[in-house]
Amino acid sequence: MKSPIRTAGIALALAAVAALIWINRDDGGSERPDRAAGRVAVEVAPVTTGSIVDRREITGTLEAQNAFTVAPKIGGSIELIHFDIGDTVERNGILVELDDDEARQAVAEAQASLLLARAEQEQAESEAELAQREFERTRTLAQRQLASQSDLDTARARAAAERSRVSVAEARVSEREAALGAARVRLSYTEVRARWPEANGEYVVGERMVSRGDTVSANEPLLTLLAIDPLKAVVHASERDYPMLARGQATRIVADAMPRREFEGEIARLAPRFDQASRQARVEVRVPNVQRDLKPGMFVTVYIAVDEAEDVTLVPLDAITRHGGREGVFLAREDGEGGHRAQFVAVETGIESDHLVEIREPSDLSGRVITLGQQLLEDDGAIQIAAERDS
Repeated sequence: MKSPIRTAGIALALAAVAALIWINRDDGGSERPDRAAGRVAVEVAPVTTGSIVDRREITGTLEAQNAFTVAPKIGGSIELIHFDIGDTVERNGILVELDDDEARQAVAEAQASLLLARAEQEQAESEAELAQREFERTRTLAQRQLASQSDLDTARARAAAERSRVSVAEARVSEREAALGAARVRLSYTEVRARWPEANGEYVVGERMVSRGDTVSANEPLLTLLAIDPLKAVVHASERDYPMLARGQATRIVADAMPRREFEGEIARLAPRFDQASRQARVEVRVPNVQRDLKPGMFVTVYIAVDEAEDVTLVPLDAITRHGGREGVFLAREDGEGGHRAQFVAVETGIESDHLVEIREPSDLSGRVITLGQQLLEDDGAIQIAAERDS
């Protein structure tokens, strides 16, 4: 397994080895006995057993879980603004009030028109009732041969006409009621309210675009409302990392603004497609924000554990090298004469972290591995251990 860290460290390793060789020389420039004997100065670290986690780091930006812009449905002059940037608003609460004089006058006129229409309806109903009684009386007289057929037809026609007038009056009342309803709706539009679908949602004012006294038109933005608990961290996963991600997967989030704090989260959504230009897919991470410490727009790093193993053999990442076309490590073995020799062991690696790597084969690897200077080694070559570090 090749690592960018390991590759970038080769130059530093060679420089360090050169420094170690220089240290092993005396002031006169003559080599010490170990160096004269062909020994290479190296650093070693112990092979250990433990757990390891493969974490991926993906950077992104925090966004509000939901955000929308508040705008009036009608134009008018702003009389009051009840909330400002950072204020928490209640659902259906009044945010902005517009001048409502004209709207109130329209409601009053609609109410008066409705009263008039209802009075006309009552009069029409009364006259229709009288006409119906007159028709019934005339019909009775006609049956007794006391009224002519012409009188009966006239009474019938008048009763029908009065019933028609009642229908017209009823329609006029319905029309006036609708007009009053429309006027009241328009009056309600002078109160710009905070409306959102969530029953228990909580929003804060993220931006205010207007001031008291401004004249605005219909649909002109007034305020922006943000839902900031929870937030969502939007990151983009590469084709290499995407198959290892799943909804509900736990994450850790660190914001650049608060590098010493960690926040928990979980993957909420995975885009089903990759962007053709970047070859990356959008990933949304749900981040609880009860204390409101995180803010939309913050740059964050999301750490995702994609694999882990326990009770496995571990060596420092710097110990992995290539020798004879194979990947492996050099072990520091005692040579029985008070010195040490390097023994190359081919390995199969597994999970890799920032500084450790899992050794899957051989399963019985033990001892100390060479972490610096192995680029100059040959199998069974003599070595001089200059330092030993913890893994």
